Amino acid sequence: MRDRTDSFVPATEDIQRALGDSSTGELVFFTRQCLERGAFDHVLAVERALPGRFTEDPALRLTFAVARFVGGERTEARAAVEALVAERPADLNALAVLAEMQARSGEREGAVRRFSALVEQYPDYPGAQATLAALLMPGPSYRDVLRAIHAALRPETYLELGVAGGATLALATSARVAIGVDPVPAPLEQPLPAGARIVHETSETFFTTRRREDVFGADPVDLAFIDGLHLFETALRDFIETERWCAPGGTVILHDCVPLSAVTATRERRTRFWVGDTWKAAWSLARRRPDLRIRTIQTPPSCLEDVRRLDPSSRTLADGFDALVNELRTQSYPLEPGRWPALLNVVPNTPEGLAEALS
Repeated sequence: MRDRTDSFVPATEDIQRALGDSSTGELVFFTRQCLERGAFDHVLAVERALPGRFTEDPALRLTFAVARFVGGERTEARAAVEALVAERPADLNALAVLAEMQARSGEREGAVRRFSALVEQYPDYPGAQATLAALLMPGPSYRDVLRAIHAALRPETYLELGVAGGATLALATSARVAIGVDPVPAPLEQPLPAGARIVHETSETFFTTRRREDVFGADPVDLAFIDGLHLFETALRDFIETERWCAPGGTVILHDCVPLSAVTATRERRTRFWVGDTWKAAWSLARRRPDLRIRTIQTPPSCLEDVRRLDPSSRTLADGFDALVNELRTQSYPLEPGRWPALLNVVPNTPEGLAEALS
């Protein structure tokens, strides 16, 4: 058992007096409260004070197993949860706890299998998609990778389509002019750099009513980040218009280009964790524009596509836009979690992978 220098738990008789008449639901809630606050030793003390209660209910068996695992009794805790999974193979909670234990024990392949099975049964199980993404795409989050891209490229002009709370727009600290475009005003998560401002309108209106020179002056766009409406035709149109505003040596980054699973990659939102079908836009660039240099960084939760060797004069995508939309509108995402599309030139989420993407 792991020692805790600050450990203190009530006496057995105090626990029995306070919790002895509690319903199973009340005990489950109480012990979960303890775990959320790091008081695993309190859960173990409750189990010792009320031993019979923790052998009857699956939820209480799980909370006790989690407390033992956190306290260092990993072998015993794992065995208890594995037994529960064997008894109740459809128990999503038991499956989730076992998957988490495998992940925390460094058993990546087993954890991926368990979380994949969990997501297949119930895609919205709390935290399952995010944990699976972190297992399949280890390394910094996409925002941290974007921060590294800004640091490496130091763009003087920056365009962002899809701002939300401004967390990624705030990364443009080197830019003389940084423009974020989003039709929905939202509270800022943090202050923006001096050169940044937000235009509250759709990207279609933005590009239709403005010239690049009116926004950025004589300079083309050095770096752009596309993370707007999660429909592929919008993302594709955003790329077409953005490329026209960029220099050939510029860089465009697309988000949500490699979903974890088909259910999260649909046009109609069916899950809390959802990336839409913007992956079709990323794939279209690779298939229809072989002149572009594309590298896809395995950053959670759904990768970043780095596009370079731009051609502002290209008409290939614009001329074929309607045909592409008609062709791809009903296509479903074809890959299982952990399979990477070869055409996107996936690189690892490491400093070396980032250097390859930006070379």
